[in-house]
Amino acid sequence: MGQWALRAETAGGRSYDAPSEALLFRLLGELGPGNQFLVVDRVDVPGGQHYMQVYREVDGTYVVEYREGAPERHFETVAADLRTTFTVLTGWAGGAHGWRDTCEWRQWPMP
Repeated sequence: MGQWALRAETAGGRSYDAPSEALLFRLLGELGPGNQFLVVDRVDVPGGQHYMQVYREVDGTYVVEYREGAPERHFETVAADLRTTFTVLTGWAGGAHGWRDTCEWRQWPMP
């Protein structure tokens, strides 16, 4: 899908190497009670800590976090719906220019 080696992992412990956009959309759509989060890791970065995580709230919104290494490079936003969440996740995963512009990000944890 993108320029990076990725692995998607579900709250239920399922793991998928090199997930396609179609698979990511399906996995996001499956989020809910008992399977509330999805983590997509860049496995090509030594030392890790380059990932995007999505958590589905009970009200149907999505908390989206991304981290680029150091703790001060960890950010979060709330996306109102599945389509916005998918756009952000696939933009990040594909290294698309401007993917951060879809939402308003704040440093995590909030100071």
